[in-house]
Amino acid sequence: AGGTPALPAALREPEARRGASNENAMRVAGEMIAGVRARGDAFVREQVERFDGVTIDDILITPRDASIDAAMRDAIELAIERIEAFHTPQLPQSYRWNGIEHRVRPLRRVGIYVPGGRAVYLSTLIMCAVPARIAGVRELVVITTPTAAARDELHYACSRLGISAIYQCGGAAGIAAAAFGTESLERVDKIVGPGNQYVTAAKAQLVGTVGIDMTAGPTELVVIADESSNVALVQADLDAQAEHGPDSAVICISVGCSLDVRATLNFSVATVDAAIALADRIAPEHVSIHARGAAGLAERLENCGAIFCGPFSPVAAGDYVAGPNHVLPTGGSARFFSPLGVYDFVKRSNVIALSAEELAEISAAGERIAVFEGLPKHAASMAIRRTYVA
Repeated sequence: AGGTPALPAALREPEARRGASNENAMRVAGEMIAGVRARGDAFVREQVERFDGVTIDDILITPRDASIDAAMRDAIELAIERIEAFHTPQLPQSYRWNGIEHRVRPLRRVGIYVPGGRAVYLSTLIMCAVPARIAGVRELVVITTPTAAARDELHYACSRLGISAIYQCGGAAGIAAAAFGTESLERVDKIVGPGNQYVTAAKAQLVGTVGIDMTAGPTELVVIADESSNVALVQADLDAQAEHGPDSAVICISVGCSLDVRATLNFSVATVDAAIALADRIAPEHVSIHARGAAGLAERLENCGAIFCGPFSPVAAGDYVAGPNHVLPTGGSARFFSPLGVYDFVKRSNVIALSAEELAEISAAGERIAVFEGLPKHAASMAIRRTYVA
């Protein structure tokens, strides 16, 4: 009692499969990274021809003026408006304490990975670019496939969001190109945005060469339901997340009943406490609460990227137009990762400017700790200043 509940066997088996898949992805990503590091644009062109079946003259292109369907334009504008309104209060502030400054500055150059395989994820572009702009990032470049880069809708959104360049290479090679830079692409300081397992593996291997937001995997949804739930709405939410692909994890936890729904896993538990404990143990990307007292249950949940409360809060609305970010931690990483936000696009520095009097007040304590740690020259560098105090 009181400990972390064991993960059910039905959940451990998919995790083992995913681990084996990740090993292969890490190997392939490593090959892509080595190729880009050694040969730059020439290697990238080969990968574009290999995976996309096209030969491109310019890997790096500038967003063009594009006309799109008026209804789609209005939908993009509504999404931008709501996402801006939600994210603006997240902007961290510099502050001063006793003359010492904690300085917050925007990153200079950020790469946004926009998946462009089966679909062009305009929503991901908006979710990444809007908080970056609020933070004050000066240069944004989109990394995506040639197919996605050909779409007028992508060019419209890029122009609307002040994005300066599109790099036409998806997958791990595109991530590596942004991290290292090539003949045509200046390297970026950070890469954000989810992708497939190869993109995730490349980001993980390049941490330290470039900043990343998080290591994102297949989408996850846990629904908490009870006998009061509308089964059609529960199923609609499960089906929506399953639509991302066969590796999506859509899980239903029913409290005090057994709902007849199609899901990756379908659990029945006796109590709300058990449902919350299991959801927290899974630590999923999304939790959707269709049970009574949804707000109270949401307050008790600890480990999840986003929580959707009640029958009229579909997870899909959060993917597009609700306002909060849809770039969320997956694979159990909601225990320590957070949704993408403005805070991901700033860096922090501390500026220390002590007066002689301030140093005199604290130096003895610092010297004592330095000596204890076996660093006498650290102590001496503070002690010598006493000579200069008037």
